[in-house]
Amino acid sequence: MNFHRRDFLAAGALAALSGRRSYAAPPDAGTPPRFEPVQPELFAAAGGQPNCWADYNNDGAPDLFVGFKADLPNRLYRNDGGKFVEVGADLKLGDLPDTRAAGWGDFNADGNPDLYVGFSRRADTPNKLYRNDGQGKFVDVAKDLGVDVKGETRQISWIDFDNDGRLDLFVAFRDAPNMLFHNEGNRFVDVAKDMGVDDPRKTVGAVWFDYNRDGRLDVYTANQDGTTNGFYRNDGNRFVDIAHELGMDAFGRPATNGSNGPSVADYDNDGHLDLFVAGYGANFLFHNDGNGKFTNVAEAMGLNPGEKATPSNWGDFDNDGLVDLCVSSYIDKPLNEKNYLYRNDGKRFSEVISPEFTKHGPTHGIVWVDFDGDGALDLAITNNNPGGTHYLYRNVLPPERARRSLQVMVLDHQGRATRAGSEVRIFAPGTRTVWGGRIVDSGSGYCSQSVLPVHFGLPKDGRVDIEVTSFTSAGRKVTRIPNVDPNKLPRRVLEVKLPKA
Repeated sequence: MNFHRRDFLAAGALAALSGRRSYAAPPDAGTPPRFEPVQPELFAAAGGQPNCWADYNNDGAPDLFVGFKADLPNRLYRNDGGKFVEVGADLKLGDLPDTRAAGWGDFNADGNPDLYVGFSRRADTPNKLYRNDGQGKFVDVAKDLGVDVKGETRQISWIDFDNDGRLDLFVAFRDAPNMLFHNEGNRFVDVAKDMGVDDPRKTVGAVWFDYNRDGRLDVYTANQDGTTNGFYRNDGNRFVDIAHELGMDAFGRPATNGSNGPSVADYDNDGHLDLFVAGYGANFLFHNDGNGKFTNVAEAMGLNPGEKATPSNWGDFDNDGLVDLCVSSYIDKPLNEKNYLYRNDGKRFSEVISPEFTKHGPTHGIVWVDFDGDGALDLAITNNNPGGTHYLYRNVLPPERARRSLQVMVLDHQGRATRAGSEVRIFAPGTRTVWGGRIVDSGSGYCSQSVLPVHFGLPKDGRVDIEVTSFTSAGRKVTRIPNVDPNKLPRRVLEVKLPKA
């Protein structure tokens, strides 16, 4: 990777974080967002569903995989310094069955992101796991490793749920109990039933994060057709569904309602990770109150509109230090979607939709990604409607504003991207004032799962302190990097190599 490398010292425990903080937005906050399509002729095909990014060839630039509806070949777009070339056909990744999910993860920790692809039940095709050999070849090893399962696959997450250092695989289904494959080193074994996480309730989205700070990844499942949502606390030897206990299960909703794309970020910079859940009938914004409890503040914060919200994803598109939110919603039928771009002003969210999205907005995958390394978050979408596209939009921020940002690439002690769910926080230098909190992507947003650096906009230009919280067999471990100058980092990306567990 062409990222900055250095050694880091591990700090002790993460100091207690304070409550909500007042926030003064920069003087240029509120400028209307501007986006422009990138190579629109290349990304014009309709039918796109999953949308996920990783640097598959380790050249320092993120590449894009898009899965499509039945009879349309899946595509892999190689990023050649900001210009994209379709290479999926040459690499034999152009599957034709209806593709509903995809996720990158380096399951064998060889430094090359591998790709798991999930199909619909009607495709009658086993899911595939493409091992990336690092020499430009992908080989399907799903059958050999025991993950060639069939079903209405809707969510893929590569996570290390038991902190043994190996990436495990979570696969959620809309028509069958979810599966959790433990990575044994030379094969995968489904332990979902034994671990109590074989949720049968029509799951279409899931996100993993350590909500109670006990050093283990928990998982929130978003379920459809009136079924309740799940929130599984990871107790080490078993998962326990606590969604109803916490008031986070949407109990009592009608069969026409359901949830879709959950995504996690610290939207108010109080040091605690919050959860947004897009849904049919209602969205939820669960504010993390910091004591193991959550409060739904979606309506109060202006995030409830949308008849049938499906994908969601957090990203600070204006680099003001407050994370914003992109959501798409069907109004009454699939050909009549409504897209929302919500700017966070520190007190509430307001709609600032860019006109580019009124015609070619998302219905499925949404991913914020700085594909060209200028510091500004760009937006990749997929729309599976007959008139949809899978456009990539460049964020047209003024250069001085685009540079007011920082990205953090979290790696294990071998320099491999295997630490999904790790927490990244930035602080005002020399203080405990939180300027942002995110997680390394662990599956989020619906039809979106990527291996990317964690992006932060900054409230002002200058240095920051950074803390990465990772999970080990001994619990949470904090790596602290003080006094980081983003202006001295290649592509404004800091590579954090965690100590050996």
